[in-house]
Amino acid sequence: MKDRRPRAPGVFPRFSTDDDVDREIRAHLEMRAEELIAEGWEPAEAEAEARRRFGDRAAIADECVRVTRSHQRAVRRGREMGDIVQDIRYAVRSLAKAPAFTLVALVTLGLGIGANTAIFSVVDGVLLRPLPYERPDELVAISEVSRSGGNMTAAWANFRDWRESARSFQAMAAYSAGTTTVVGGAEPAWATVARVSEDFFQVFPVVPVAGRLLQTGDHQEGAAATVVVSESFAREVLGGTEAVGTMLDVFGARAEVVGIVPRGFDFPAGTQVWGAIPQPQGNSRTAHNWRVVGRMRGDVTTEAAAQEVDVLMKRIAAGVVGEEDSDYLAAGARTIPLRERMVGDARRPLYFLLGAAAFVLLVACTNLASTLLARGTVRGQELAVRSSLGAGRGRLVRQLLTESGVLALGGSVVGVAMAAGVLKVLESAGRASVPRLEGVSLSGGVLLFTLATALVTAMAFGLLPALRSTEGDQALALRTGSRGNAGFHGRTWGTLVATEVALALMLLVGSGLLMRSFVAVMSVDGGFDSGDVATTTVALNGVRYPEIQDHARFWDELLPRVEAAPGVAAAGLISSRPVSGGAPDGQLSLDGDPTKLGTGEYVVASAGTFAALDVPLLQGRLFQESDGPDAPHVVVVSRSFAQRYWPDEDPIGRQVSGGGMDNFWNADPPLYGTVVGVVGDVRYRDLTREGETVVYWHYKQRPFRIRYGASLVVESAAGDPNAVAAVMRSTLRTADPDVAVQIRNLDDLVADSVAQRRFLLLVLGGFGAVGLVLAAVGIYGVVSYSVARRTREMGIRLALGAGPASVRGLVLAGALRPVVAGLVLGIGGGLALSRIMASFLYQIPPTDLVTFTVVPALLLVVAVAASWLPARRGTRIHPITAMRAE
Repeated sequence: MKDRRPRAPGVFPRFSTDDDVDREIRAHLEMRAEELIAEGWEPAEAEAEARRRFGDRAAIADECVRVTRSHQRAVRRGREMGDIVQDIRYAVRSLAKAPAFTLVALVTLGLGIGANTAIFSVVDGVLLRPLPYERPDELVAISEVSRSGGNMTAAWANFRDWRESARSFQAMAAYSAGTTTVVGGAEPAWATVARVSEDFFQVFPVVPVAGRLLQTGDHQEGAAATVVVSESFAREVLGGTEAVGTMLDVFGARAEVVGIVPRGFDFPAGTQVWGAIPQPQGNSRTAHNWRVVGRMRGDVTTEAAAQEVDVLMKRIAAGVVGEEDSDYLAAGARTIPLRERMVGDARRPLYFLLGAAAFVLLVACTNLASTLLARGTVRGQELAVRSSLGAGRGRLVRQLLTESGVLALGGSVVGVAMAAGVLKVLESAGRASVPRLEGVSLSGGVLLFTLATALVTAMAFGLLPALRSTEGDQALALRTGSRGNAGFHGRTWGTLVATEVALALMLLVGSGLLMRSFVAVMSVDGGFDSGDVATTTVALNGVRYPEIQDHARFWDELLPRVEAAPGVAAAGLISSRPVSGGAPDGQLSLDGDPTKLGTGEYVVASAGTFAALDVPLLQGRLFQESDGPDAPHVVVVSRSFAQRYWPDEDPIGRQVSGGGMDNFWNADPPLYGTVVGVVGDVRYRDLTREGETVVYWHYKQRPFRIRYGASLVVESAAGDPNAVAAVMRSTLRTADPDVAVQIRNLDDLVADSVAQRRFLLLVLGGFGAVGLVLAAVGIYGVVSYSVARRTREMGIRLALGAGPASVRGLVLAGALRPVVAGLVLGIGGGLALSRIMASFLYQIPPTDLVTFTVVPALLLVVAVAASWLPARRGTRIHPITAMRAE
């Protein structure tokens, strides 16, 4: 038998389970021995026989102990579960008796939990969710590294050498994507198309819905043009999955649809048509035209693959130094997981917003903690009665925590409902700036996150009030009831209010800085007027317009028609629209000297483009009708270009080459353009990028860049771009029915260029507003409880001659002390936060004086208003009534 621990003596001795089992076995053996003795056995023999018939006493005892303890645990669990159910019922009844408090608490928690659930859904869907491809962890993006350390797209010759030499990869593919007109369906379609190399569908293995994928033979020189299309494109444009065999005009050729890929495949993002990259692609190592993606071998790490490709690129660069333009030759290669490349610049803003959402939840928790602490003083007599009836402090704490848990679970339900609505707003607002946002939803993992958040939140706002409300002399509380202010924990309340104010101030400072920055961005003069301009990209059918000059002739006929149309003030074409992400750039030679080099962005335009965009002429002239294809080539340069390369000199008459950006790159000698005019700077990358050096070429003389699409820009004489949309559409359809027309206001494109800033401002601004409201509600609620507790004191003061104003001042002084402390803490926290936000700001310093003055002042005004209302209500009661209140 096991050792028996000695028991402390007592009036009613307690026995362990082992003792109980030992007594039962002994009693059983004694009874059996007595039966044997009655049958004639000797006592000693009877005892021995009884033990023999009983069996292994130790084993039976252990089994009895196990069964007994299992039963005891079941009984204990049942009792505990009953206690929990009883606590929950009591909590629900208690909260139902205070409907105003319960409603405010649920909404407060719903806002905090909903904000976190919505932002975590976005983070989970965009940053954490695996890519929807087979074995996504094997996929990497590979780019060249410039001399300055930036990323560049790859030259075909470099990609070809990586693919042949790198041993870390199962497959590697190059691709290039864009939008163009696709002809072959019932109507011409504006679609996203991609050219891909032969290993593309080995990097992304998919099973076609119909037909086949692109094969090696499709990529050979002289092969018939073939494409595969997405399932959605087949259904919406080509009439269904029977589209295999349909002929499409795309990529400048008539191509046969040989296969349809399933709807779930989407790479590059949004692509609807995939075609083979035509061969050969040449041996240039400075023509950076291709993006590269690879699938690593299963036993290779990203670091090992990155090192191998980087070493290969450095070896290639060392072998061709002096043969090509070293400024545009890669200095190395960079390999990163494909998910990181697809997420792009969204990672930091999303994690920043997730942190801001946590601040909102902290504000909600401190709000409820201070309110529950104040409410606990009102419930002091109730808790004292329960204590006097035998409830221990642990039992009371558990009951109060159960109420907090019920509130947290109810708040999580409200929060999930709010998050569902917020997600729709976020998807609409962030579609242009946050990748993969269309697939975000309230998944199972997100709901588990919400549940965990609710449980942590219950402890965060419930534990301190529960502990403070159950400490102290319960007998004294029972005698005094709720009179006086002794039970109100002023220091703890002050700490909570100060914390709440500090957190709200930090959120508001972040919102204020972003708002000031956004206003600064939108106030930038981009060098053009977008308010009255409509635009559409025109991509001509390469089959119908096979030669470069065919495209120029189309525009020669179209532009006069558009300019002569009613309501049109000016019209032109441009190869790259403003704030569209930039124009092609490269190295140029100047003044007819191949050794005198410069860099600039290459833009093709017509004579009317500058008038349509209101780009000012600063010197010389613009393009003229006489600047035809057979006339001497002329260029117009931006002010920054002229100031950089001819400072304090007259740029008119100078010469500029086209570099490698048009079909004159092999001209010997190079064909220069003469500078005939200088115009104001236009921001082509985005509104925050100033001083771009741009060279404008006349489309009639350098039409190479317009063969893949150019934008028609039309200025409305009425000042309303929508007024010219119908004219643009009808004129284009008359000129060529195969042109897919999508007309947009240039203002909308400018808005798209600041979409990420607007998204960040919208979300953080919303969080700041929520934090401000929660802080106001929290201060109001706690001051109201304080006034209710001090009704007798205030009555005495009024009866002794104190004026209502002095009593209100006393209440306000007590309420505002922690508020001021919170403002001081919040300003310090805001200064620390502003340094993290520095990269999101434009022309606004992180320590912006206006923001750090206005925001604390606003919060102080709100705090005064939230405190003054209950203070005023408390002093309007008659002194006699106040003294009789308790």
